Amino acid sequence: MIKFLVFIFIALFLTGCNKNTLEWNGYCLPYEKLSPASLAVSSKAEEGFDSASNYGPTLFFSAQSISEKIDDYKTYSIDPLFGQYHHNIQINLSETEVTITPTNKDTLEASGIKDLYFEKLSEYDWNAFLKLDKTYEFWGHCMLDGRGEKKEGFSCTRQLKVDDIVLTFDLENTHIPVSKHIDEFLVNQLNNWRCD
Repeated sequence: MIKFLVFIFIALFLTGCNKNTLEWNGYCLPYEKLSPASLAVSSKAEEGFDSASNYGPTLFFSAQSISEKIDDYKTYSIDPLFGQYHHNIQINLSETEVTITPTNKDTLEASGIKDLYFEKLSEYDWNAFLKLDKTYEFWGHCMLDGRGEKKEGFSCTRQLKVDDIVLTFDLENTHIPVSKHIDEFLVNQLNNWRCD
């Protein structure tokens, strides 16, 4: 039994677990912000799973913790089937960026949010682009999800690049107007978690 405890202590010490962080790509991510799957040790049978995608850990922020930093962040909405639907954000970290450009810049539609434009792909989904000077950067992909009284709700899968890391997460349409604040919040979190 003592050998087992010594082994556990040495393993925790060598892996840096005494800091309660997971080091990934120069960031020391706190365990309390990681999904349980990010902390799981995979077996050899799972070694090649998604390896070509360069996926990293998954972060989790409760709606409450986000609303404490962003005044206009709506923590929940009422869902007729499930009651309160909490707007937590789960963020997948990756080294792989999706690069899409608008098919035709002249057909982009203003979203109602400064510098954010939509390119309709079908009546159900569209790509979103952020206008930067004379170019457009892929912001994310949106689709109808049938929420709301008129069933016109939608959500977007946001892609945010921070240095060499790509963050991918879902945003409900009610949070698109505060998406710049969400981006700033996430960038500040990552900058605070740099290992150096």
